[in-house]
Amino acid sequence: MNSIPSPVPVPDRVLGGRLRRWVAAFGMSGIVGLLILAFWLLAALFGPALLSHQLAGDGGSEVFAPMSAAHWLGTDYLGRDMLLRVIDGARYTVGVALVATLLASGTGTTLALLAAASDKRLDATLSRALDTLTAIPSTMFALILVAGFGSSVGMLVFAAALIYVPGAYRFARALAVNINARDYVTVARTRGEGPLYIMRHEILPNILGPVLADLGL
Repeated sequence: MNSIPSPVPVPDRVLGGRLRRWVAAFGMSGIVGLLILAFWLLAALFGPALLSHQLAGDGGSEVFAPMSAAHWLGTDYLGRDMLLRVIDGARYTVGVALVATLLASGTGTTLALLAAASDKRLDATLSRALDTLTAIPSTMFALILVAGFGSSVGMLVFAAALIYVPGAYRFARALAVNINARDYVTVARTRGEGPLYIMRHEILPNILGPVLADLGL
């Protein structure tokens, strides 16, 4: 019997070279942005557990105290530690924004791929439906959702994501329609590939870079 060859291990120097090239591709401004983003993500995840909740206080500390060894960012108008409040609030400001953005971009991109790879009737239906959603003022729409379904973090994420889906859809659709007209997509259809294959293997890899850039914005 022929033995199955074991996988060839990748040398550490090759992995290190790939990592250096990946980091160098961001440039100095990109690296600074990644460090800032990583700091606030770590602060949102682990900050509240590392800082003592006794710093929050109930107004026992000095009001509007300056920065000191006890209160690195001073205190607020109730004598609560500002650093703790900033770190504790990062769970919502960073978490809500991140989840809502991922939902909006993921939903908009998926609908754009579906519209580009399907027939024109589905494309027109999706485009007109999302244009109608765009016509509603975002603040009013969010207030209507809160008034109808109550206020919660989940509702805030849903409302923010739903508001930004049309923008993500229009951006991704403009890219997807352009790719859909290329010859290699026509060849894929000629050999019998379905819409799902066209979406995943022909269109998505060619629009992923700009979509991720829009996601970051």
